[in-house]
This record gives sequence, structure tokens and C-alpha cells, in this order.
Amino acid sequence: MSERPTRRRLYLMRHGSVDYFLPNGTPLPADSVALNAEGERQADAAGALFAQCAVRFDRVLVSGLPRTVQTAERVLAASAQSLDVEQEPALREIRGGRLADIPPGQIEAAFLGAFRGAPVAEAQRFLGGESIGELLDRALPAF
Repeated sequence: MSERPTRRRLYLMRHGSVDYFLPNGTPLPADSVALNAEGERQADAAGALFAQCAVRFDRVLVSGLPRTVQTAERVLAASAQSLDVEQEPALREIRGGRLADIPPGQIEAAFLGAFRGAPVAEAQRFLGGESIGELLDRALPAF
């Protein structure tokens, strides 16, 4: 008689709210952006919901960007769980190019165009940076 396989659940979360631009419109370096006050509230609320639903985590993996580490730490604290937050850089979000390199009339298409259509073309680039295919090649092996 074979043993029943251990059942696993995977909870995927995006980080809480952040500000990618200063109030004057100046963009911030995407790799250093932290949660804003709303993002902190969102992470705390998610943790409270996990606690209310009696969800217990075995592992917590984040991309390592400050906002992902902060979100995970706040979720764990609000759900009264003490785990190490493991960093897996392959899980970082899709890498865009430089906004300054995109003509003003093409910014909206550069932001949204990578995700238009079904299926999304793997050759499509986000903000002139990483392609959908490159993102998949990087992130999927981490799973």
C-alpha cells in the first residue's frame, strides 16, 4: 500500500503598494523601492486574514527586492508566524528598460503592450527591457 502524497498549497502574493515616483514625478530606482503606508496596511491585512483562516506556512520565498521582503515580514508578523524569509532572485518581476529611452508618445504602449493579446508573444518586451520569454526562462525553473 503506497503512502498518500503530502498535499501542498502555494500562495502567490504580489508585494504591497509602493510609490515608484516622487511627488514631482521623478522615478525612483525600481530595485530600491520600499512599501508605502498603504502597502504596509495591505501586508498587515493579508497576514491577519491568513491567521483568521489558520493558514500556516512551511516556507516563505521572496525575490529579495526590499518591498517583497517587507511584505513577507509583515504578513508573517501579522499571522503570528516565525519563519526565515528566503530570497530567490529568479522570482524578480519582469525587468523593464529605461523610461528615458522611450519616446513620450509610446510610454503607454510600452507599459501595457507586453501583456496585450492572448497568448502573449514570448518575444514581446516590457518597456523595451526583458522579454516575456526571458522572464519565463528565468522564473519558471525557480518553481
